[in-house]
Amino acid sequence: MLNSCSSNAILTKIRAILGKRLTYADYAQMARKHDVGEVAALLKENPSYAIALRNIDEGNVHRGQLEQLLKKDLFYKYSALRRYDFSGGSFYDFPIMQREIDEIIRRIVLLQADENTDFVVDLPSYMLGHTSFPLMDLARTRNFEELLECVAHTPYQRILKGLGQKDIRSLNVMNCEHALYSYYYKTLHEAIQKQFHGETRQQLLEAADSEIELQNIQNIFRLKLYFHYDEARVRQYLYPYSHRYHKAQMDALIKAEDFAQMLRVLTPEGQEEAEVLEEDGIEPYTNRLCYQLERKLLRFTTKAPVAMFTFLTLRRIEVQNIITVIEGVRYQMPQDEILKMLIL
Repeated sequence: MLNSCSSNAILTKIRAILGKRLTYADYAQMARKHDVGEVAALLKENPSYAIALRNIDEGNVHRGQLEQLLKKDLFYKYSALRRYDFSGGSFYDFPIMQREIDEIIRRIVLLQADENTDFVVDLPSYMLGHTSFPLMDLARTRNFEELLECVAHTPYQRILKGLGQKDIRSLNVMNCEHALYSYYYKTLHEAIQKQFHGETRQQLLEAADSEIELQNIQNIFRLKLYFHYDEARVRQYLYPYSHRYHKAQMDALIKAEDFAQMLRVLTPEGQEEAEVLEEDGIEPYTNRLCYQLERKLLRFTTKAPVAMFTFLTLRRIEVQNIITVIEGVRYQMPQDEILKMLIL
């Protein structure tokens, strides 16, 4: 486990970073701006983003560039925390594993669409040298065989081979995503169970299982309402972890015949919660549940691994909120409409 000095240092650093997090008033001020450059100029004044954005030219910055800088800053903050004397082993590599999986899926989607330039443009260059396979080699792949060769000597090759396809166009992206994320969640779970004990393990499982469960709920809504999958097929895309919702409730959600019935199953606590879900949609609703749980965990935890896990989730949500504001400003949406889309 971490020694007390390292643990206290990590907790102090994380709370210091989040103490400078953006407030509702900050978002409201950004949402009043007229273009991406004005948003960037305002962000540069915030102590939490001043260093990351110090070299940008507000007159020429574009959305994609600003988004990459924000994600780069998040990765550097993770790397700085990772350099402390952690003894948690592979658990602390989970953000890199998640990004590796996202890049593999993105490459498959673009190969199927015969798009090559976009992958290189959006490649997270700040992660070069940190991944278990060369990201530049992934960018050069042109077919499934080359993709498998790129991820040789990693667990991803076995998982992709297990899909039973030999051509990139015959790959079902949903099956691919589910297989890769099943491995990710299983690995994360096993690392928590093996490397931690007591309250630390309990709180980490609460945070991880909550995130997975909310992803399951998003999948159920998406597969039933947009793809019209039957019960058996929906179950194929769920992950075997839960936290807040018991099995009977999840079964009822899967068997629900329409959106109204799904709302009643998911929000038995009252009409007000159901109205929020109906107005905002399932993803903002579940993201807010995740945000509220992990903010509460971070506020009260004294465990550095829990602080690390929840911090990264909360920071990712903040970065996504900024991107949402940028998109809203770019398309000249009204301020109140932008603010309603934020995860707060």
